[in-house]
Amino acid sequence: MRGIGQSVSDSLIQTTYNIYKVQPFDVLYIRVMSALDPKAEEMFNQNMQSSALSGNMNNMGTFYFSGYPINELGFIKMPILGEIYVSGLTQKEIEEQVQQRVREYIPDAEVKVRLLSFKVTLLGEIGSGQHTILAERANLLEVLAMGGDIQKTGNKHNVLILRTTPQGMRSYRVDLTDKNIVSSPLFYVQPNDIIYVEPTKAASLRISLSELSLFISSITAVTSMYFLIRSISQ
Repeated sequence: MRGIGQSVSDSLIQTTYNIYKVQPFDVLYIRVMSALDPKAEEMFNQNMQSSALSGNMNNMGTFYFSGYPINELGFIKMPILGEIYVSGLTQKEIEEQVQQRVREYIPDAEVKVRLLSFKVTLLGEIGSGQHTILAERANLLEVLAMGGDIQKTGNKHNVLILRTTPQGMRSYRVDLTDKNIVSSPLFYVQPNDIIYVEPTKAASLRISLSELSLFISSITAVTSMYFLIRSISQ
């Protein structure tokens, strides 16, 4: 990021973070807790009980399958409470809504909600892979570091971000060398983001020349073999 931190005015940068609102096909971790009636809370934590019995409570895959998926209509289905509409809500709003419902049965109930399906996909000149974020939020630099950083052949000036929204897939282009990216809403990734780092023009040209060279070598080898076989047959 060119120019960042070179003056006093750059020492403090205001960042912009848009709180994520869950969408259909996200998966939520929901835990109900009660100090007065621990046994009553078990009614609402049936999924978590099955995970504990499996002995894999630290396994993200186990948490995923024991979580609450949001269906295509935006509902989750919980024991006792039935269906609850959560699409378009933040984690805090879901906590408050579920807690209000649970307190009809357990007066002192506290509810914790986390997003299990916070994953980001990296493609291109950074190595392909999908990474699960085990935090409330993560920025572009953290995610790129997970992928091993951008290769020398990657174009840092025109990184593509594909972001899932309720209206559909939106595309954005960011210049990672621009210090203003830190204060941009795109600096923090969102669940299900796809980040593609395309090769530089020089790298693309080298790849094209390499492919061309391989093609010419193949044609030359086939041609030589043809004339050799023809010479032998004559």
